[in-house]
Amino acid sequence: MPRLPDADVVVVGAGAGGLAAAWRLTTAGAQVVLLEAGRAYQPARDYPQTSGDFELREFPYDASRDSDGRPRYDFGPAQPLEREWDGYRSWNAGQGRFVAGDERVYQAYSHVQGVGGSTLHFQGEAHRFHQDSLRMHSLFGVGTDWPIPYRELETYYAVAEERMGVAAPVNPLRPGGGPHILPPHPLSFGSGRLAKGFAAIGATLLPNALAILSRSTTARPQCNYCGGCTQGCPNGDKGSADVTFLPPARATGRLDLRTQAQALEVELDPRGRAKAVIYADPSGARHRVRGRFVVLAGGAIETPRLLLACRPTGHPDGLANGSGQVGRHLTETLHWTAVGLLPERVDSYRGVAIDGSAWEYAVPKRGNGWAGGFRLATSSNAMGLRGPVAYAERLVPGFGLAHQRRLREIFGRAVAVHAIGEWLPNDRTYVDLSPSMRDAHGIPRARIRSWLSPAERALVRTMADTVREVMRAAGASEIVEETTSLDIFGATHVLGTCRMGTDPVSSVADRDGFCHEIPNLAFADASLVPSSGCGDSPCLTITALAIRTADQLLERGHADETTNSG
Repeated sequence: MPRLPDADVVVVGAGAGGLAAAWRLTTAGAQVVLLEAGRAYQPARDYPQTSGDFELREFPYDASRDSDGRPRYDFGPAQPLEREWDGYRSWNAGQGRFVAGDERVYQAYSHVQGVGGSTLHFQGEAHRFHQDSLRMHSLFGVGTDWPIPYRELETYYAVAEERMGVAAPVNPLRPGGGPHILPPHPLSFGSGRLAKGFAAIGATLLPNALAILSRSTTARPQCNYCGGCTQGCPNGDKGSADVTFLPPARATGRLDLRTQAQALEVELDPRGRAKAVIYADPSGARHRVRGRFVVLAGGAIETPRLLLACRPTGHPDGLANGSGQVGRHLTETLHWTAVGLLPERVDSYRGVAIDGSAWEYAVPKRGNGWAGGFRLATSSNAMGLRGPVAYAERLVPGFGLAHQRRLREIFGRAVAVHAIGEWLPNDRTYVDLSPSMRDAHGIPRARIRSWLSPAERALVRTMADTVREVMRAAGASEIVEETTSLDIFGATHVLGTCRMGTDPVSSVADRDGFCHEIPNLAFADASLVPSSGCGDSPCLTITALAIRTADQLLERGHADETTNSG
């Protein structure tokens, strides 16, 4: 008699997608083993927002180096920065230009490894993609079309929004809503002061769509507007995956969550189906967990790394990589942010991190050398302008008495506006394995290659010019900081390295999120997402797709049982 599996489903990764999938599966009756390479965070201990040195406390995870000080990632060649871009480089008044040389630098892939993943330090943005973002190739001849219609995604957007607790305004440029949507958060005083700058360019500053509670529930409190979302939410009002999806999944009694469990290999049976995941515990000991299905949810960098590092018989170039598409089509989201000084003090540190957005430019179209779009937003807290340390280090040059006087003069006057834009897939932006770096288990590190095509550079220029115009019109005539992905790779939103599609030659997964080559291997993370959207935060889309993949898995599992019993 064949040996019974340890679970119906083994899920690798407990971030936005992995936890959402585990919730859907367990509440439908499936037994799930969830493997997470990181630890479980304790908000009261790990996210102190009341200490006097709160500004100096980053989120307690180093995205650049592991606990032994080794780099977590390798990076590809640096892109040259020609003289024509000198006026668009990152800089601030306190430190000058961030990149001294004439090449773009790789700063970090700014994710979090732990239960909740990068939602632990995300800013709560919960956006639906514009429906035309799913048809970029049909409309503009760039990128790719999604293999599913928007109406299918809408169904799962609503499920994710209700579970996460999304507060949002009526937004004619992003249809949605319903009785599950909470009232929007008010704009902070500082952001309200910027509204006239947006109006001057024909844009309306609306409260942002946020997975942050605007009113209390029986399980979670209302937001207290401390603005510390990126440092971790100690109160539980932010809809991170550990708060929204983990508790109900655990309550079923069908979830076995194993933390500090680093997945090393996906094993196949003689038929070429996934049968088990090998993982290492903190001591380095290896374990095998078997399942009828395996769901990969490690993110757009770690998922392709795992597949490329697995090379069983019949898969010489990596698991599921017969078409050579694993790791390809990596996309990011472009960004441009400016910090300016208003004439009067507005105490811009009050409110949620990104409290306002304007969507008029976030509708896909053709521009001057680019196709797609970008969203404008107010982002003073997101830029870390929460107290005097940020002002002193970044916005005021020099030192001594003159420095102190200038700090007192400008404190509370700094406001930030950012633009987030579409990134189209290109052949020079992808993930492969490092030839020289390995982790503690001997597995090659992921190597990230990022390259802005002429379209991305053209869009950065448009975004920069637009943000500067907003600032001038709002009265922030003195700019003291500008940062951009033009010269720095510091991405959080990375997508598309195992994208779904109808053609196995150009995609890794089918329309339901299942691997073309391995029928019981599925994806529930950012790697599945075929395009980056017009400045929309991808978290809600990742979550919605993960829930949809879980539903498809349940249907396939039921079909398998019916076939076998017959």
